[in-house]
Amino acid sequence: MSGFPAEEQRRLLDLQALDSRGDVLDQRWRAHPAVKAVIDLSERAEALAEQRAAAEQAVADLRSRVRAAEREAEEIRAKQAKDRTRLDTGAVSSPRELESLQHEIATLQTKLDGVETTELEAMEELDEAESALAEVVSSLDSVTTERERHEAELAQARSQIDVEREAVAADRAEVLADISEALVMQYERVRTQHGGVGVGALRHGRCEGCRLTLTPADLARMHSAPPDELIRCEECGRLLVRVED
Repeated sequence: MSGFPAEEQRRLLDLQALDSRGDVLDQRWRAHPAVKAVIDLSERAEALAEQRAAAEQAVADLRSRVRAAEREAEEIRAKQAKDRTRLDTGAVSSPRELESLQHEIATLQTKLDGVETTELEAMEELDEAESALAEVVSSLDSVTTERERHEAELAQARSQIDVEREAVAADRAEVLADISEALVMQYERVRTQHGGVGVGALRHGRCEGCRLTLTPADLARMHSAPPDELIRCEECGRLLVRVED
């Protein structure tokens, strides 16, 4: 394909250098250790948040059990007090009624003992559940603090990279102004197909795109082609720009 002046083709090398610089900036961002740290800490925080929700529910359930046991115990004590009052004041004179009242008091005491045992067990479980919840909350706070530290580190890194990106973008715009749209389209197509490197210099008989030395026959053909003809590397398929050896 011809019709692309040699100087315009050489500007492709400048464009490639800038695009490669942009790729390096992207890689620097992706490879920043804080990126993985934030991802890992976010996953850890999510898991801890689920644990906290489960622990909070467990605490709420146990508190309800304790309150229910307390209410039931108060009701039993109130009945006991009422029965004892009847017994102590002599309100019951019949032996049969007296025996029945004494039996009811004893039954209430047995029931109260069971309720108090249930209440005590629930309170012990509640203490353990509250401790577990406090531990989860503490861990979540620590993870959140650590994640925020890494996020701040990333924000600073992003700011620095963005400054460099802006400089690359400004230089790229200047280079693009010197290259025809048709040539840029050719370059972008090949660059997409070849991992971000669309053009290389033909220097000392070697394609600097793939770093392979070309055959004498291919070199002779390329050097004999018109200066405005767009050539490609026979090894990798990238665009080649003939430069002074």
